[in-house]
Amino acid sequence: MPLINGSYGDMFLVNLTQHANSKISHDRYDVYVNGDFVGHKTLLTQTEDITDVNDFLHSQGYNRYEASLNGDHFEIRAEDETATDLAEALQIYLQTR
Repeated sequence: MPLINGSYGDMFLVNLTQHANSKISHDRYDVYVNGDFVGHKTLLTQTEDITDVNDFLHSQGYNRYEASLNGDHFEIRAEDETATDLAEALQIYLQTR
């Protein structure tokens, strides 16, 4: 195990393999609708996933859109007539999560 010096000269043992497999910080995705930033989707637990956004949209009756994940950007493409309503619903969803 590697040794890391503490701020007061103390030594801490760190198992980097264990930390690599666990979630140290929260994953966060930037969500866009038709190229416009809508908000951040932060995954707070191991059971949350970026596809929760799709589940929310389907529960709100939005089914005609395309979504893709590019790194930490979750991009949604929707027809212009539904994009504004979809983006507003997503903003509320992302702010309350």
